Amino acid sequence: MSARFIVACLKNACLTVLFAYQVLILVYQFQGALQSYYFHLGAVLVVASLVIISLTLERGRGARSWLRLSLPVAVLVGSVLSATYLYLNVGDIELRQPFLEQADVIAGIVIVACTIALTWLVWGAVLALVIGAAVVYFFFGDYFPGNFNFKPPETEIIISYLAGMGGARGVLWGIPLSANTLFLIIAFGGLLKGTRILELFNEFGRLLLNVSRSGICYSAILASSLIGMVTGQAVANVALSGSVTIPAMTQQGISRERAGAIEVVASLGSQLIPPIMGLGGFLMAVNLGVPYVEVATAAIVPAFLFVAVLFIAGYFVASTTPSLKTRREKIDKRLIIWLLPSFGVSFLTLLTMLYMRYSAGYSALWAIVLLVVLSWLRPRAYRPTLSQLWDGLEYGVVAAVNLGLILAGIGIVVQVLVTTGAGFDLGRTVMLVAGDQVWLALVLGMLISALVGLGLPTPAAYALIAIIMIPSLIDLGLEPIVAHFFGFYFAIFSAVTPPVAVGVMAATRISGGSFYRTAAEAGRMSIVSVLLPYAFVVFPSLLAFPAIGVRGAVVCAALIVTALYWGASVYGTFGRPLGTAERIAFLAVPLLCIAMLVTGSMIVAVALVALGVVIGAWNLSVLRRSREPTGSPAGS
Repeated sequence: MSARFIVACLKNACLTVLFAYQVLILVYQFQGALQSYYFHLGAVLVVASLVIISLTLERGRGARSWLRLSLPVAVLVGSVLSATYLYLNVGDIELRQPFLEQADVIAGIVIVACTIALTWLVWGAVLALVIGAAVVYFFFGDYFPGNFNFKPPETEIIISYLAGMGGARGVLWGIPLSANTLFLIIAFGGLLKGTRILELFNEFGRLLLNVSRSGICYSAILASSLIGMVTGQAVANVALSGSVTIPAMTQQGISRERAGAIEVVASLGSQLIPPIMGLGGFLMAVNLGVPYVEVATAAIVPAFLFVAVLFIAGYFVASTTPSLKTRREKIDKRLIIWLLPSFGVSFLTLLTMLYMRYSAGYSALWAIVLLVVLSWLRPRAYRPTLSQLWDGLEYGVVAAVNLGLILAGIGIVVQVLVTTGAGFDLGRTVMLVAGDQVWLALVLGMLISALVGLGLPTPAAYALIAIIMIPSLIDLGLEPIVAHFFGFYFAIFSAVTPPVAVGVMAATRISGGSFYRTAAEAGRMSIVSVLLPYAFVVFPSLLAFPAIGVRGAVVCAALIVTALYWGASVYGTFGRPLGTAERIAFLAVPLLCIAMLVTGSMIVAVALVALGVVIGAWNLSVLRRSREPTGSPAGS
């Protein structure tokens, strides 16, 4: 048997064991919490290692291939040995920590090192360097100057913190969230692929194209948003839904860069959409100490505004694509009829159970059962094969494992920032620069969030921002939920922030378009969305759904009008080609929106909406006159 076959069998076996274990532990708690967390962490490390080894073997053989295998193989062995030791001895270690034995210390060092190494292999060097720098600071804080000078404790104590000995901290900080909340939800997202639901969204795109030239854009936005809120990570969602939506858009004549940009912005916005909001929403609930339902409810208006802005951008993209026209596309109506119930029933069950405050894991389990059972009740032509189901489950479990790895890695950083007080010192430094100026603090917070998020997955970026920036914003008088939404919103933009823009990179690999032109298109589509977090700060009622009131409704209308006229100005069309003077004049609306946010004046908000209506009416009259016949020829 070849090495590739053996590794594939091991990987599939471990995937199956991990999925079965998570279902079993959800139904029947047969062991203690820390034991369960160490098992989950060990399984995450083992599966991630086997995935890396499998991919390396598939890419080729030779000396270089075997050299690349050395690190993931070493990590695999280290993960198995250290996680097994900690799992079997968790009770004794909990009793004697922080006075650890030599074997305890070695196991702790190995599991931390394996976590950092795998983070590098899976998520790239940036996140691994951040984690490594935090560990170095924990050990050598006494060499740092000023407020960041920190006297490190004994090595045994440091290891007990970093390796999660005695509590859910360090590498175990986010494992409860991964194991108890997110794992089965993300597995459900993978099974949406395995049960052919992506084909359903593709048919919806064809259907929408029959009634609107923008339909293919709208379909891509809906598909990416719905799938992305379940997968929980922008880059993973670009790879999953983008493999369908980007080719579908380019085939209809949309440029590669614009198709990639629509997919990226929709994928990052999906993390704002309730009721699931990916990993970030659950992290926010933990940080706020409130039920997740409260966070999901507060996200309804922000999500609506973000999607509205993106739909407006989709309209202008379609309007400036000459080859894209309303056309009669052949629709597989039977596919829609047979696939829609399995998606609709399972997804609505998940939403309903979350709203009724069942645990996320339990809700996802029922959604998975209904999705698979209803998929198998379809006619043979629309029924998923066992191979497709396995591919979907594998995709979902690997995505869940990768997010669990993020939580393990970022848990190390969180532990260091909290234990050493470095997070507080960083926030205090920002406060000193901003003084009492809330707007300056907000702008600094936006810039720092963008810098922190460069090259980091959204959950990692938000976890750091929640420690470094958000407490400072709360100290300046912002309500906690407002401050967290502000920070989280800019954390998700890390996927489109050059020069890294990991989401754009993923999209260009599918589209074959230019990286920088795709990033520019994504920025053009989402620039109005950057104003939305400031609107939450100035008008907190936007986060108080359903009690947003008249003021909130007017502000929502003002933001939508702003997106409409920004699009008309930068794309140069508004039902008709616009002249240069008109495009410049239309920029008055976004400027008025900025004035509304700076002053917080409802008079400005009402004036903005009124101006938008007046300009719209004038443009409509010009459009109608241009379509009227010029008159009969003389002498007729």
